[in-house]
Amino acid sequence: MYQQRQRTHSKTYELHPISIKQIQKGHPWVTIDQYSEKFHPKERFIIASNRHKPFALLIHDPNHKQVRARVWATHGNFQKQIKSFKNDLTARIKTAITKRTKSDYQKERDHYYLIFAEGDNIPGVLVHYLAGEILIQFYMDFWNQYKEFFIQTLTRAINEIMQEDIDFDNIWVQSRSEIKAPAKCSDFNTSFRNIEVSEFGVKYKVTLGKHYDHGIYTDMASIRSRLKDQISKANSLLNLYSYTGAFSLFALNEGVCDVTSVDLSEKYLAWLDENIKLNKQLKSEQHRLMATSTIEALKILKKENKGFDFIISDPPSSSSDGNKKSNALNDYKEVLPLIHNVTNTKGKVLLFINTHKCSLKRFEDKIKTIIDQKKLSFKIESQFYLSQDCPHKKGFPEGSYLKGLLLTKND
Repeated sequence: MYQQRQRTHSKTYELHPISIKQIQKGHPWVTIDQYSEKFHPKERFIIASNRHKPFALLIHDPNHKQVRARVWATHGNFQKQIKSFKNDLTARIKTAITKRTKSDYQKERDHYYLIFAEGDNIPGVLVHYLAGEILIQFYMDFWNQYKEFFIQTLTRAINEIMQEDIDFDNIWVQSRSEIKAPAKCSDFNTSFRNIEVSEFGVKYKVTLGKHYDHGIYTDMASIRSRLKDQISKANSLLNLYSYTGAFSLFALNEGVCDVTSVDLSEKYLAWLDENIKLNKQLKSEQHRLMATSTIEALKILKKENKGFDFIISDPPSSSSDGNKKSNALNDYKEVLPLIHNVTNTKGKVLLFINTHKCSLKRFEDKIKTIIDQKKLSFKIESQFYLSQDCPHKKGFPEGSYLKGLLLTKND
């Protein structure tokens, strides 16, 4: 009885005045407050009301710790849109994929986003294309009710629009809402799969089904593309928090003859080493691995009188080395002066912050304050952010979670 009512009707709820203003500015999230806590946990859809007048259709996520619902539509007959939800979803999936087929970056890399969540008007879903494998990441429990339909519709759209031959065993699904678990293949006979993806002439090992992360950050690809000319002019490069080494391999492939990669995880450094071996054109003797913390590595490099023409710092937003927890933004107060010590004159430093909780302005203000207080000879040259296959919505700064600042050292 309830299921039938759910398909044909949804209750209307008043929203917090701040939520109303945010949605009107283009923000697609409704966070938990005294208004959204009243949403009935069994409602899939919420019709949001402003002074008793419906003004937005939301998809409901009662289990999320922060984001209670996300905007699906802000105009039209919302009751009818609930009934036609699957048709609307199908159209949005096709629009997102068609957009990618008209983009030039596909010529340079075979891993990219087919769907970038709110940026493609499909809230709480990321879809990666990984050299013929499809990784779907759901950030909302809402999508559990439509998982099979989503997979079938997405597969059909990819094969029709991109002229691919994606099958059931090429689809991987990962829940990113709470538990940190690896992706699972739609073919239950396949537990994991190692594949190779390529980007700007470099091959990378990607593993699906074994780890929470699959081995390469696709959202960084467009930034690597922008940096090509500057990195190719460097003789030496330091990659801090290197993960599996995408920036390191990129630099080696661009002719940088002295590359150092630093990461606390020996597992990721071993993965980085595998990536180098995948690329016969790269010279492993020009690459150094340092399995230690960034702070300790910078102190060692200073003692060795090492200097670098280009340094990349892409820390996790928060982490722990087993002894203490750290926050990337606050850590720059200690890390940036140490980076300054090993940066050559006229050298470039690319700093990242990777969290929706920090705006680009706040990040830039923090770095400027550190530069002034520590009397560092750095000057902020330019900003970096998500682009190409990672679109973001106006009025939704959380969607632009990755921010970068390029600094130049002028002694």
